[in-house]
Amino acid sequence: MAARKERETFIVTGRPPVGKSTSVRNLAKEFDHFLEINFEEQRQVHKIFEGDLDPFEICETLSALYNIPIIPGKTLIFLDEIQVCIPAISALRFFL
Repeated sequence: MAARKERETFIVTGRPPVGKSTSVRNLAKEFDHFLEINFEEQRQVHKIFEGDLDPFEICETLSALYNIPIIPGKTLIFLDEIQVCIPAISALRFFL
């Protein structure tokens, strides 16, 4: 039996409004903690992705900013409207 990864990254795409965000929020009920960031509404978050794209540092900064623990396998991070922050999209590859 293969070991389960503690963290996984996936992108949900589709036309608006088909329920993508609602689906992710429903999935969040399976986790102990949920952090939702909307890049259109929370522009201050863009700065976090302008520097080093180390996933550990990004998670530590987001955890401190939103006061939500980010624990692998126990926290779902939802980066909504990520297309407005290109560096955040680039950072996703380091989260794998």
